[in-house]
Amino acid sequence: MNNYKTILIVDDEEPIRKLLKTRFEREGLTVRVAENGNEAIQEIAKDASIAVVVTDVKMPGMGGLELTTKVRADKNGPKVIVMTGHGEKSTAIEALRIGASDYREKPFDLEEMVHSVTRTLNEVRLERENAEHVSRLQDRVARVEGKESDQFWYVPRAKAMEPVNEWLKVLQRESMRGSVDEPTTLILGESGTGKEGIARMIHASSRRAKQAWIAINCANFSETLLESELFGHEKGAFTGAAHQKRGLFELASNGTLFLDEIGEMDGKLQAKILRVLQEGTFRRVGGNVDIKADIRLLAATNQNLLKLIEQGKFREDLYHRLARVVINLPPLRERTEDIIPMSQKFFENSFSKRGKKFEGFTAEAAKAIEQYPWPGNVRELLNVVERTALLWNQTGTVEVTHLALPVGKHKSMGGAAVQEFQPGLTLNPQSFAFGEAAMENYTQLKKRWSDSFEKEYLMHVLERNNGNVTAAAKESGIDRSNFLRLLRRHGVSAQNYRGVKQAA
Repeated sequence: MNNYKTILIVDDEEPIRKLLKTRFEREGLTVRVAENGNEAIQEIAKDASIAVVVTDVKMPGMGGLELTTKVRADKNGPKVIVMTGHGEKSTAIEALRIGASDYREKPFDLEEMVHSVTRTLNEVRLERENAEHVSRLQDRVARVEGKESDQFWYVPRAKAMEPVNEWLKVLQRESMRGSVDEPTTLILGESGTGKEGIARMIHASSRRAKQAWIAINCANFSETLLESELFGHEKGAFTGAAHQKRGLFELASNGTLFLDEIGEMDGKLQAKILRVLQEGTFRRVGGNVDIKADIRLLAATNQNLLKLIEQGKFREDLYHRLARVVINLPPLRERTEDIIPMSQKFFENSFSKRGKKFEGFTAEAAKAIEQYPWPGNVRELLNVVERTALLWNQTGTVEVTHLALPVGKHKSMGGAAVQEFQPGLTLNPQSFAFGEAAMENYTQLKKRWSDSFEKEYLMHVLERNNGNVTAAAKESGIDRSNFLRLLRRHGVSAQNYRGVKQAA
């Protein structure tokens, strides 16, 4: 990993090379030397850690100006400081024009040279660390934006989804009319119902569609980390803040920022979000400069915010700012007309992605899909689809055994008999039988048993602890951060188990 402490001294005079090498090594820097531009190019090719080149202008062969041009042709290459003869202002200006970061006249003041190199090294470090941060963010945005998962989006037809569809049409119509008013929108619904998908649709139909889409799950960060993620921080703002960092409000400029699980946000951060919505500006952590926030803010939660307001856990003024438009996303069990068409589309896409052909469901499989209550909603349906498509090696009609739906007691919902998944530690071997024509090998079957055990265990221990993640992790003997990671992996929401004991 580049520590931004390697420099290259280029001068045809050996005493100059030795003087600078000795002085910079006293500063803890790694120093390479070269007699001319040609040797310098070879050194840079061999050592990618070189961050700054200090070069004389006049040398045999390739001189400093030509070297500067070649080095700065790569925008990610080392920065250059040139050493010019006394009175050669025109040469210094030319060096700066072609990309040099600084210049020093000979004979130079050694301490000024040290200061110039140190400052330039800091510039390199900041630029490269920011570039790495943006690159990681872009990777994250690509995942969050759902370029792959968008193929699974299904335009709902169920009657229960009519209010949702109507709001989407209204927001799109306002955008098409050129309205500059982009109301903050609060999307409510159980975990896994597809709230982020609705948010993506709002963004895609807005005037900001070609700009950044950035999403963050507020439940995945501590208060301090979430504040830094959202607003960024200045160097030295807190222990470990070794450099300036741009936050998501800044990186989402001109685009859309989606705050998922906003009900988990701490009161202090709620006040800062409110300030952004009221004033349109924010400050980095440790900063004193107002930064304009030109973004469209969307938020979602699976919690009852009105109840949290009564409990003093959520700001009423922030709620009213967020809830200019409120979209209530019904659970999948209330969208029964959509379950089979949605499942067919998901299976077609998932099979096609793996070079297989989906040829429909058997009557028994279709009935099982329709009657299963889907406690994990659309996310659980997608998991079943992906698991089936991954493990089933054949092309053809999906049978009920291929689905491996959890087995439990039946209950009546709206007059229809459905299977209700009961969290527990007993796995049904029949749910793992694929039949002779599609028998799994040992590794596949072991992984599937392991995944199913993990999910059932997590649900069981959350139910025992009334949805308290800390208590459940402690009982499990699993570190809390690892416990949360497992919950995310299996699409299990602790919120669904809060109040279970009281209701029982």
